[in-house]
Amino acid sequence: MPQPVVKSSFAEHSAIWDMGFHSHDSFEISVVLHGRGHFECQNVIYPIETGNVVIIHEQFLHAYRAETDIRFAVLEANHMPVETKKLFHQLTPIDKPDLKLLSPIALEQYEGLFRQWLRMISQPLKQETRCITTWVDLLILFLLQYQNDGPLSISVASSADHIRSNLKSEISISELAKQCGLSESAYRSQFKEAFNVSPKQYHQSCRAAEAKWLLRTTNRSIQLIAEQVGFSGVHSFSAWFQKNEGVSPSDWRKIQQGRP
Repeated sequence: MPQPVVKSSFAEHSAIWDMGFHSHDSFEISVVLHGRGHFECQNVIYPIETGNVVIIHEQFLHAYRAETDIRFAVLEANHMPVETKKLFHQLTPIDKPDLKLLSPIALEQYEGLFRQWLRMISQPLKQETRCITTWVDLLILFLLQYQNDGPLSISVASSADHIRSNLKSEISISELAKQCGLSESAYRSQFKEAFNVSPKQYHQSCRAAEAKWLLRTTNRSIQLIAEQVGFSGVHSFSAWFQKNEGVSPSDWRKIQQGRP
């Protein structure tokens, strides 16, 4: 049997990015870590956004384009063992691509796991075949465990979009429930069923993800980043960030950028 072949990367693209139709011999799992865009396959256009998992079988002609700056965790795997292929086929029907959804918390955990995987394969591997197949199995098993298969209420999904697009504002559960035509308890229940977290937890997780993205990929000041994620002052933002991450925003940025 041929050796497993795996291509993995964090792929970042600008809002004008348009990857035309293409196919490959590998199965593909691309997780949207940040941003919005579209995925097209079999004459169907799927909107994709932060948290979506795009799952594509071998030889499926497909295309991507971005609406905003967008970032993916991309895994392409070929010549996998039969058991790994069986796991992959549990993620999606065999005759079409599929989209799944990760909650903000699960998305952050997957990104951390994927980052460890990239570190692993950046060095010479002992037991190379076993190491690669075990890690691919682990990534697929994580998605099987935490993917959301249930249908999202359009109104609840729209309210999540509203939360994500208005990080500067505090959220009002009563107002969001009203806009969805639900009682507060029904809204909380449907939101938790869809995203595996409460609306408040979702809001905080989106704030944290955006703050980390800005800290890691820009040179904007801590004050400006604090304002962009809804804090009136740098001190309250720093205290909140330290409570959640265990380090200050400036120290977290240095660690991520590999600076002493």
